[in-house]
Amino acid sequence: MDERYRQSLLYDFYGEMLSDHQKDVFSAAIFDDMSYSELADEFGCSRQAAFDLIRRTNQKLEDYEKRLGLVKRFTEARDKNKEVTEQISKAEEYIKGSDLSDKDKKALLQYLKQINRLSDEVFDNF
Repeated sequence: MDERYRQSLLYDFYGEMLSDHQKDVFSAAIFDDMSYSELADEFGCSRQAAFDLIRRTNQKLEDYEKRLGLVKRFTEARDKNKEVTEQISKAEEYIKGSDLSDKDKKALLQYLKQINRLSDEVFDNF
């Protein structure tokens, strides 16, 4: 997983557990792609202080993940949802090419759409 993407996921899941200052600096670094020099100018600190704060904040987020595992569970759920969607697409293609009556095809395709929609809802509510 791309490091910046991982950091943004960590922030999304655990950001509210950070202080306001940590949130401001970390989000500026990750989401606004600010350099340490830009962070130092923006927040009135040295470049080294900005670097240290980002490093400590990132470590704190990683510690939360190690304890709670929400990002891991999220990515596993995302991957399983993608697999369900792919399997449903294969089943739809099979049904379309089958010898079933049009009425039966339509009913089965409708069920598959419903399953896919429910799977997406479960993932979206994660």
